Amino acid sequence: MKLTIIGNGYTTQFLAKDALNAGYEISIITRNILNPKKNIHYLNFFDSNNVEKKLANENVISTVPFNEEGLDPVLNKYKKSISLNKNIIIYYSATSVYGSGIIDEDSIPSPKYKRGLKRLSCEKEWTKANPQASIFRISGIYGPNRHPMIKYLQGDNKIIVKEDYVSNRIHVEDLSSLTLQFITNNCTEKILNISDQKKVSNYDAIKFVCNELNLVSPEVVRYDPKKVSQMLKSFYEVNRTVKSKIINNKISYKFKHPNYKLALLGLAKSLLDND
Repeated sequence: MKLTIIGNGYTTQFLAKDALNAGYEISIITRNILNPKKNIHYLNFFDSNNVEKKLANENVISTVPFNEEGLDPVLNKYKKSISLNKNIIIYYSATSVYGSGIIDEDSIPSPKYKRGLKRLSCEKEWTKANPQASIFRISGIYGPNRHPMIKYLQGDNKIIVKEDYVSNRIHVEDLSSLTLQFITNNCTEKILNISDQKKVSNYDAIKFVCNELNLVSPEVVRYDPKKVSQMLKSFYEVNRTVKSKIINNKISYKFKHPNYKLALLGLAKSLLDND
């Protein structure tokens, strides 16, 4: 089975590796081909002839975010090819398209900040370009080399705390496995929330890790909207719990990392063991 991934960032590294191990033939479309991996076919984003063939004829995952203008760079250049594709197409979006509350796939998007508004606009463009495209609304991605204990163990133990605020997470290994299961099983759902569905605050998770490893407890900094960046504000001002009817009832996926606290503990231990 052939799979083309657009974008060569953090998630793609795990997705490509897992797909190769599952027997997929992998192509990655990227602007900069750096540190190419064995058995993966790389194409430059601007190699129009070859890219068009891939995007019109293979399973496609786009991990590319909107550009500075809030537009989708893939559709700006390759909308026609995407529109011709009869295979599985997945666009990686984000749960920022939702507002506050308990959210599932039936919830109506109501983004409060520009980040979510731009994501929602891109979703609509993908669906318009190809109505069979599936939209993955993904919670905060964490995993090796991408988690809050990295900064903490480097000496920054200040944690912003807002009362009753919870965050939603997905381990990159679960995101990769869920994606491949979706493709392998020829799923057709158009909207899929990707989250471990276990609400937890970042402070509680880090405090748990510190207690388990006998580290200094985090220093609490009370949330003040006047003292944080617009990006941080867009996180803390929206309080949602993300659920997925599709994962629970149709895909029946078994999470590798269902507990954020325990997963974060394992990641912190790995960092300490490598010091």
